[in-house]
Amino acid sequence: MRVTSAIIDFHSHILPQLDDGSNSVATSLEMMRRAAQDGTNVMVATPHYYGARQPLAEFLEKRHHAWQRLSPHLTPDLPQVRIGAEVAFHSGIEEQECLEKLCIQGTDLLLLEMPFSAWTSYELDVLSALALDRGLRIILAHFERFYALQHDPELLTRIWELPILLQINAGALLSFRRRGLCLRWLAQGQAHLLGSDCHNLRERAPNLGQARRGICRKLGEPVLQRIDRLGAELLRLTGNDLLCEVHP
Repeated sequence: MRVTSAIIDFHSHILPQLDDGSNSVATSLEMMRRAAQDGTNVMVATPHYYGARQPLAEFLEKRHHAWQRLSPHLTPDLPQVRIGAEVAFHSGIEEQECLEKLCIQGTDLLLLEMPFSAWTSYELDVLSALALDRGLRIILAHFERFYALQHDPELLTRIWELPILLQINAGALLSFRRRGLCLRWLAQGQAHLLGSDCHNLRERAPNLGQARRGICRKLGEPVLQRIDRLGAELLRLTGNDLLCEVHP
């Protein structure tokens, strides 16, 4: 059976003038050029969405306009783009109408940003409801940021048992203090996807390639291949979409 793979940045803020990410089309294009030069094939554009304070229709309209400003300038040498959102957790999110419109383009994947506080059973119950009742495939954004805030071993065990995916930021893999833990998760298959969470060209520039090289040195190429294959499957990419094809 033929299996396709791609180097995918599952978390980026490349849509111009929409959130605290790219401030212009020119910045977006340069961010994408740098990502392409470092090997990235696909970038998932995930602007912040705060449902507790912004109507969904308003966000979708602004996201559409940002994409219209960027898309005419895209060229074949740049990474392909899939549109999504980084959705902030809020009370009642499991009952929010039309939440599916925030999923990554063409999929049932929802990138969710959890609260920056210690979680309780409530947050985990909501995750379960989103995954099991709403039928969404939940990706927890930059899980390493939240892990340090959780101090209940039983709660952490429940997180690992949930049918969800964990995304790790490249920056954590470049941090001496945090990379050991993240590498262990990746080696054990407890973390699944990578993202640059790039916002600009300075302190939060695209850095996925650098992190991947570190993973390869520490864990070996098979771990990267596993991540890339899973990403291609999740985005439902076909051979025509990809620059890389892997045959087992």
